[in-house]
Amino acid sequence: MARVPYVEREELDAEGQQIYDRIRSDRNSPTVGLQFRALLNSPKAASYLTSMGAQLRFQSAIPDNLKEFAIIVVAREWNSDIEWTAHAALAAKAGVSAASIEAVRTRKVPAGLTADEKIIAGFVLPLLQQKALPDEAFAAAQKLLGTRGVVDLTLTCSYYTAINVAQVALKPEMEPGKVSTL
Repeated sequence: MARVPYVEREELDAEGQQIYDRIRSDRNSPTVGLQFRALLNSPKAASYLTSMGAQLRFQSAIPDNLKEFAIIVVAREWNSDIEWTAHAALAAKAGVSAASIEAVRTRKVPAGLTADEKIIAGFVLPLLQQKALPDEAFAAAQKLLGTRGVVDLTLTCSYYTAINVAQVALKPEMEPGKVSTL
């Protein structure tokens, strides 16, 4: 059970309702998910965070397959059922192989990864695990993705870490009918 109430649209003031509607619109969804409804207990902060997430998901300089791969690496490091379940499916849809997804899920990276996925994992994993990033890993990611792409990768790691920290603290539930694939 979530540690905070899920906010309903009608509970918000006019500005909060605009934020709620933008979150829904940004994700092209008829509803706002439970994790975001938990965050809406602080509407303005939730607005900034979710706008950043929408920008990174839908306007990123990173190719979709590598972006989704990076997201599942972050989700796995945080053991996030919510993010893993959603983004493993999106990664597969974007062309990430089942073998690569399974290598991340079972923590067998870099086995089974493509050369580009190894570069992404080589960037994300030390950043999250050691709180450091070797110059070689940064340079490899920048060579692969370009300057904007490596910044987008950095911000993607930052955003999904923030979302996962919020999940750890607030304990939102998975959406009804969803079952974890982690």
